[in-house]
Amino acid sequence: MYKRQGEYTITSFNTLPGDYFSFGEGINNQGQAVGSTQLQNGDWSHAFIWQNGVITDLNTLFPASSNLYATMANSINEHGQISGMANVLSGPNAGKIHAFLATPVNASVGKSVADVARTLPKITLPANVGKQILHRLGVGRFEQ
Repeated sequence: MYKRQGEYTITSFNTLPGDYFSFGEGINNQGQAVGSTQLQNGDWSHAFIWQNGVITDLNTLFPASSNLYATMANSINEHGQISGMANVLSGPNAGKIHAFLATPVNASVGKSVADVARTLPKITLPANVGKQILHRLGVGRFEQ
């Protein structure tokens, strides 16, 4: 279900090939939805994005060099950034589950939304509060 111009629209999407069922977990104001699919035995299978009536496995959008296999997509913001969970494919952390933040890139211009949109939270505490916290934690000297 997503909201556009004050109305709610219920939308159904299919599963990815070979998966038993899928469900949405996050949506943004552009009508993009993200979610996860499962196999019939209950194992997580794929993280996906649904947009413009098409469901796409997020793993097909990751760089070929990625060492992660996305199984869950939990949230999508207004810039199209997706957070979720993925399995590490190889190396010393193989088989472990890690969180990921996927940031869309426009390959034709070589920029991501992170290059043009503020993605980090803005700190609104007065400067002296940060110094006091660091001092209490014993984190040495703090200079501006």
